[in-house]
Amino acid sequence: MASKFVLRVNRGASDPEPVGQALTIGSTALVSGVAVELWLMGDGVELARPGAIEEMTLAHSPPLIELWNAVREGGPVYACTQCLKRRQMDVEDLRDGVTQAGAQAFVASLAEDGATCLDF
Repeated sequence: MASKFVLRVNRGASDPEPVGQALTIGSTALVSGVAVELWLMGDGVELARPGAIEEMTLAHSPPLIELWNAVREGGPVYACTQCLKRRQMDVEDLRDGVTQAGAQAFVASLAEDGATCLDF
């Protein structure tokens, strides 16, 4: 069994279903004793803006902000440095609990024993 899920979210507010999938898997994994890291990449860095997740809805899903809070409280949330820069976002634009991080940190997370990457 994986000891850690690295959830890579490449979708943003315009495509809430994969976001909801990632957050559902993440919150379920945490309750099951699996560590979780959430990585926002590509359009996924939009989720790092305060208020972005609160505005998202997904039918037949708990509120995405509740799932986000569960994942954020259970493990680290990172936003890709280059992806942020491409969207004219800086560290000051990030919601509480999101850390800017680059490729080196992502590779280190994936290289850990027991890490499994899931893409959304």
